[in-house]
Amino acid sequence: MINNKFFTGFLKISNYYTIIAIILLIASIFLLKVLKDKKVSFAKRMIISLVIGLILGIGLDILGTTNTLYKEFARVEITTWYSLVGSGFLKLVQLLAVPVVFLSIIEVMTNIKSGSIKSLTWKSFLTLLGTTAIAAIVAIIVVNIFNLNASGFAAELTEGKIESMKNIASQSFPQFFLQLIPNNIFQVMSTNSSIVSVVIVAALFASALRFLSAKKPEKIKPFKDFLVSAKVAVTSVLTNIIKFMPYGVIALVANAIISNGINSIMGMIGFITALYTSVIIMLLVYVLILLTVGVNPIKFYKKAFTTLLFAFSSRSSVGTLPYTLSTLENEMGVSNQTANFIGTLGTTIGMNGCAGVFPAMLGVLVASATGVTIDISFLVLLVIVVTIGSIGIAGVPGTATVAATVTLNGIGLGGVIDSIGAVFGIDPIVDMGRTMLNVCGSMVCAVVVDRWEGKMDMNKFNSKLASKNE
Repeated sequence: MINNKFFTGFLKISNYYTIIAIILLIASIFLLKVLKDKKVSFAKRMIISLVIGLILGIGLDILGTTNTLYKEFARVEITTWYSLVGSGFLKLVQLLAVPVVFLSIIEVMTNIKSGSIKSLTWKSFLTLLGTTAIAAIVAIIVVNIFNLNASGFAAELTEGKIESMKNIASQSFPQFFLQLIPNNIFQVMSTNSSIVSVVIVAALFASALRFLSAKKPEKIKPFKDFLVSAKVAVTSVLTNIIKFMPYGVIALVANAIISNGINSIMGMIGFITALYTSVIIMLLVYVLILLTVGVNPIKFYKKAFTTLLFAFSSRSSVGTLPYTLSTLENEMGVSNQTANFIGTLGTTIGMNGCAGVFPAMLGVLVASATGVTIDISFLVLLVIVVTIGSIGIAGVPGTATVAATVTLNGIGLGGVIDSIGAVFGIDPIVDMGRTMLNVCGSMVCAVVVDRWEGKMDMNKFNSKLASKNE
């Protein structure tokens, strides 16, 4: 090891573990580049990148887990360098999330017929919140089947995390929603803004555009043309960024494992298994839902695969949004209006994984640990709180913490949030499955509503998957 501040603090390369990890990452990226040049499909490269990321993460951590040098220096350095590739790519995608949401909502609300807005809105809320309620019920059943308890959840949280969670827990339901109403349009356009705030501002602009298009069409036309051009430009930039997705996935997946460590993951294996079991069951529930509207679930999952894989790797529903919208409209034949409206709402309303399965599981476990009587009335209350609380939860990494805090507060257990630190310690691992379920749920809802509205292009849905060799 080179014990010098330049190498340990600035360069973050002070030992052979870090050097080997960086070389392996570069070699993996080079391998994917070769596969791309050989015209291997985008979907296959995504699978390969996921496998490589898992091998890198597990392999590096197993080799160094008993080594003091690795635990004290190398792990932090490797995480820093892998974040440069993985989180760097994710930030580029998230950079476009707000403009995509803003422009998509305006496009939908300015082009849709007046009578169709109400129909699309209530059907969207019904499907998004309905699937969230189902997800909560599934989670409750799985927790009981696995006979989990909260005895192993105790772990220290950072003071900042405890303070943040208690601040949320101290808020009333109206206060929580009051914060979603924006008071600064420039802050709304930042990547840290709640998507609900972005939707509200976009809806206000869209309403004004609809009114002015009828009253003063010649004056408003230049602004409408600008918005159309902006949407085209943003889409083009996004397309170019998406080409680098497989490279980012390698680093994101490997980093999620390395930063947490195999030991901490194994210590919570029961909870992790239960959560992923709930995710799998919900994926099967979606099969039944799709069949009821006459949609082939096998074709749906084939066309959704790369989108879901990116959601799994990135842990960001908002970051996945641009790709979600593209898949719904271009691959599945969902109408532009439905894809943009539900795809966008699905990043902040009715997220089945982060705001459905996860908080419901914690609600049962914490209630059991604190001696609360778990009867039918409590379970009904829990499902209602989880479903309503899923409105307005931002689809970014770590958002499940907010959803869980809102739920625990809603059932009167907000005071014990600092005693379940182990759950949040393995958050990146479970967040992968939760985010994938979020995105899949919103895509299923978009398909269901579009079929309900009779607008879905089934010829496009039944056509072969477009080849992607970018």
